[in-house]
Amino acid sequence: MKHLTETDLRAWLAVIADPLATPATLLAWLEGPLKKFFPYQAVILGYGELTVGQVKTTHVLASGHDQVFLDYLPTAYETADRSSIKWWRTSRQPFFIDPENPPAYASAFEIDEIQRFGLGNVVAHGVLNIKANAGCYFSFSGVEGPLSDWHLEALKLMTPLLNDLLLAHFYLKSERSPLELDALTAQQRSIVRHLAAGMDDKTIGRTLNIAEKTVRNQLGKIYAQLGVHKRSKLIALLK
Repeated sequence: MKHLTETDLRAWLAVIADPLATPATLLAWLEGPLKKFFPYQAVILGYGELTVGQVKTTHVLASGHDQVFLDYLPTAYETADRSSIKWWRTSRQPFFIDPENPPAYASAFEIDEIQRFGLGNVVAHGVLNIKANAGCYFSFSGVEGPLSDWHLEALKLMTPLLNDLLLAHFYLKSERSPLELDALTAQQRSIVRHLAAGMDDKTIGRTLNIAEKTVRNQLGKIYAQLGVHKRSKLIALLK
């Protein structure tokens, strides 16, 4: 098995020092310097939450995958169907699946999925926040074979940086201008918070002790202030 050499480590230092290694340019960094250090064909980076054996993916960044595969991926799935995820949660070690010679912890469902979409060798790792039952997950497909310890050691080096960059990327993508939100009145900000929590106009009015018509009128002003035209768009911006 080939391990990381001094040359590999120097290459890694060059990767993390690259000016593209920022939250705003994460995708370009993945497709450029990182791919040179860690060759792969496609990648999915996601953030999700675990509740009673079900993982709900809330944020995803992908590169290199066909749209058919991305459309197929569920936003929520049972960990019982993906035993490699269960193995990773227990071991906290990166894992790889060669569909031609799969490890014992890979489920038939996962192997079929890899073969059906032609993903090739899949290498994955992540960071799990035990207290929050949430974390980031990174899955690289089409990793050059034969797979070796080099890939796993490289992924261990990459994971902390990828975790920080990905979380900052998602935050940057969803961040709203403080001036826009600060321009709202206290009542309007309360309405927006309850809207983001999934409440309808009637429930918001009852909660804030104001008329439903007042909620609708305030929402119209909020839409104009934030530059959106409908409720669904505002909710999407708040996520």
